[in-house]
Amino acid sequence: MSNKTEQLINLYTHRIATTDKPCFICNKYTSSVLRTDNGLDWFYTCESHLSDRGFATPIPEPEPEPKLPVVQSTRVSISQKDDSSKSKSDPDINQEKDKSNDSTKVESKQQEGSEDNVKEQTEDKQQVATPKSPEKPQPPKSTKPKQYKLHSNIFYLREDKLNKKRQKEEAQKILSKLPNVPKNSLQ
Repeated sequence: MSNKTEQLINLYTHRIATTDKPCFICNKYTSSVLRTDNGLDWFYTCESHLSDRGFATPIPEPEPEPKLPVVQSTRVSISQKDDSSKSKSDPDINQEKDKSNDSTKVESKQQEGSEDNVKEQTEDKQQVATPKSPEKPQPPKSTKPKQYKLHSNIFYLREDKLNKKRQKEEAQKILSKLPNVPKNSLQ
């Protein structure tokens, strides 16, 4: 009877609109909108209806898959093995490098030691002045909008409304093809 029409799927995404319109259920003005992914059906609904199990059921988000660890450790171990094999081949060069490294390490430790003392003193003063409060880790906010499955009775109302809209459009198409009523009187 009609051409292929898209089937309405009972999977609605919650969005926030820029303008307030009456709720589908209670006619209070709201900016919350439920819409299908294909855009075939959408309607305004109050936030309170979304928490009602008799209206809609939230669909839980799938948990993200754990990421596989990167295999960089093998690369590091290979490069370390190469370095150790080179060091075994030239023991005289390694001894000279060790002596120069030891003298620079001693000098740098002395400088770091004096800097660390100054830093520790300033940090102690800051800690006394402002005690740290235990920070609560904030859960990451989901940027993905929530999805809902409508109760079967509510979904039936949405399907019925959509079907009536389609039938009305088809009737208008058929009426536009019919000839007009004669406007002249018959004599």
